[in-house]
Amino acid sequence: MYVIHIGQRAEHRTTLAGVLQYLNEDRDGKAAPRVEDIAVRHVERGAIPVVRLAGGNFAVRPVGTRRAILSMILDEVDRFIVRVGGKILRPHEMSRAAWGAVVAAGRLAYFPEEAIDMSHDDAGPLFQTVDLFEDRGAFDIAGFVCGEFVRRFGYGTNGPLYHPAASPNCRHEVHVAYALMRGEKVRDCIINTYRDNPHHARSEFWMQPLIEVPALRGALSSSVLQALCQVMRGEKLEITPHNAPRLLAAVRNVPSDGGYVAVDDALFAAGIVPPRTMPTPKPLEGENARPATKLAARIHGLISERQYQEAMKKAAEEREGQKISQREFDRQTKAAAIYRAGYGYDWANRVALAVMERNVAAVLHIFDGPKDWNTDSKRALRDELGVDVLQCSAAERRRRLFELCGFSVDEQAQWEAHEAIDKARKRAERSMADAISLAESTTYRLETGQQMNGREYVDFCIEAGFTQLVDERRGNVTRYRIYDPVKRMSRPLRAKDGTLNYARARIAQIAPEVTA
Repeated sequence: MYVIHIGQRAEHRTTLAGVLQYLNEDRDGKAAPRVEDIAVRHVERGAIPVVRLAGGNFAVRPVGTRRAILSMILDEVDRFIVRVGGKILRPHEMSRAAWGAVVAAGRLAYFPEEAIDMSHDDAGPLFQTVDLFEDRGAFDIAGFVCGEFVRRFGYGTNGPLYHPAASPNCRHEVHVAYALMRGEKVRDCIINTYRDNPHHARSEFWMQPLIEVPALRGALSSSVLQALCQVMRGEKLEITPHNAPRLLAAVRNVPSDGGYVAVDDALFAAGIVPPRTMPTPKPLEGENARPATKLAARIHGLISERQYQEAMKKAAEEREGQKISQREFDRQTKAAAIYRAGYGYDWANRVALAVMERNVAAVLHIFDGPKDWNTDSKRALRDELGVDVLQCSAAERRRRLFELCGFSVDEQAQWEAHEAIDKARKRAERSMADAISLAESTTYRLETGQQMNGREYVDFCIEAGFTQLVDERRGNVTRYRIYDPVKRMSRPLRAKDGTLNYARARIAQIAPEVTA
């Protein structure tokens, strides 16, 4: 028997693993006690030191070698918790605290520092550290603990399988939940632990109905039960002893591997869950409530109908593949119809006005692209104005768009030349802005000790007469410098920090001024 004193409070545990479980259990946000306020004592062996690990957990330091300490802890768990009356108990047959002690013992396979001072080597008689019949070598703590669990209890440190298709899980609430789901006997004191502390099972949302509604226990497969709880929870409908018979009758014909869709369909067919509603759409107002021209009306009709058909096709495919329930299918089809009815004329009017005003820049931006780009608008242009920009080459498409805006071939060439100049100017401005931004983020120091950012450094050099850029190739490395042809001096520039690009742009600006 172990006695744990934390301040004036005393607790008793039958195993040292239980002591570890108690000291390190989840405190739900409460502050952990100070290690100096904790005292642990065995009624026969005396005091056991307690330390705080770097990770925050508490650890105990019983006397003995590594093998002796682990064997003692496992013997206690075996004798006082797991093997009661010669029968090996399963997790759901133990209290939450008792199973927590078993888990704490299993943790020592991977966190042995919680019971062993790993900074010290084993010291003690030979028979305490080495079995004469085992291979000599370092003591494998993980192998020893895991092997003892399997040998003694028939399962590993995470406990037995709670479901054939699931991996082992050491959480007590999982084992209890699945035992209740299977209809196995679980003691009332264990059930009451989760009834009184629902936060313990917050990750298993379907466990609480099993606790409160005994009729569900053993009545449904895990898949159907979880889906039932999920659907009812989503609809904010409580499962009670009063509606449980009706719920069970509704899902009676759902296959054991049925999931959310099948259960939702069954509950909907039984009238237990209502159809999903859609908000009433707001009527269109202002300029976007009506088409500006016939072209706008045609564009709007093509786009809204295509989007509607795509939504309907997607919903039908998902419903056919049992990916969505009937309620969700109905909701999606209603949503598609509402969206089509409420789709505004913003885009359609923008396109129509650009064509009507012969805004060639806007027309090119909208229509001068690949076939799969703004296809509906291109079809509307063909249907209403007879201008086909779908079945033609890129050059012919561009020419037809210029003709639409009233441009002759010569006028098109002149417009494109001006556009090329304008694009080059904007590109140069962007390049200059990027170079300035990058150059301003670096620092240069002059010979005088003065510091300035990269942009100021380049401006300083140019004002001082450095007006040429030179590069020096040394192996695979190219060094860039800004050169003063009068003084025959140069200063360094770097490509990565933006000073080279900024210097190029500044010198390019100066050159036309000098020529003029």
